[in-house]
Amino acid sequence: MPASAVTKTDMDTQGVMLPADPMVSMIERVAMDPELPIERLTALMDMRERQMNKEAEQVFNQAFAAAMGKMSDVPRTGKNNHTNQRYSTLDDLIRKTRSVLARHGLSLNWQTAIDGQNITVTAIVRHAQGHSIQTTLSGPRDNGKQMNALQGGGSTETYLKRYSGFSILGLSSGDEVDNDGRDTVASATISAEQYQALRDKAELAGVDAAKICLAAGVESLMVFPAKDYQAAMNRLDKNIASKADA
Repeated sequence: MPASAVTKTDMDTQGVMLPADPMVSMIERVAMDPELPIERLTALMDMRERQMNKEAEQVFNQAFAAAMGKMSDVPRTGKNNHTNQRYSTLDDLIRKTRSVLARHGLSLNWQTAIDGQNITVTAIVRHAQGHSIQTTLSGPRDNGKQMNALQGGGSTETYLKRYSGFSILGLSSGDEVDNDGRDTVASATISAEQYQALRDKAELAGVDAAKICLAAGVESLMVFPAKDYQAAMNRLDKNIASKADA
């Protein structure tokens, strides 16, 4: 590559060759006027900030669309022992998407907040120019008999990260459909909200969650089949009603 080409590329990268922003030039001229009210300058600065935010959003949308266009299917290394269905784990999601997102100036990470027994996870996709989008899911700590408090919290956090990550990227985790998409209801697991409702109902009925899982052939309420959810809730309601009559 000729030296002149290298020099031009470096100058473009550093922004030297880019035209001056008219808004910035105007603000600089106005700021030099000692008689200008500070409120006027503040209004101009606010206008410039809104303009920059809009530009950053447009760049984000272009980068996100390009990244999704290059995103191939996420591997499915996990297995649901109840349905014998393969699904994508959180590790599968991170390893497959990280490099594609990075090539377009994007990143995916999570923020976790704990309030007593409730855990909230927020998935955030950020662009290098500052714009971001996010989605939030919450759920109770997994209190399975084989888990201590720390393990239960980690289980719920992983569960919420996985679902929020696939959701914000618009990807399939593999546990939504089965048989090439012909049996969605049969293969889906309950949502975080349904998990909480089922666990709370079991506690109210005085029924061990392990018994509910055993009847459905699963190891944890976190992977309870969606197709069995309403039936399980109905049975618990009957138990509660029987106790009330007694």
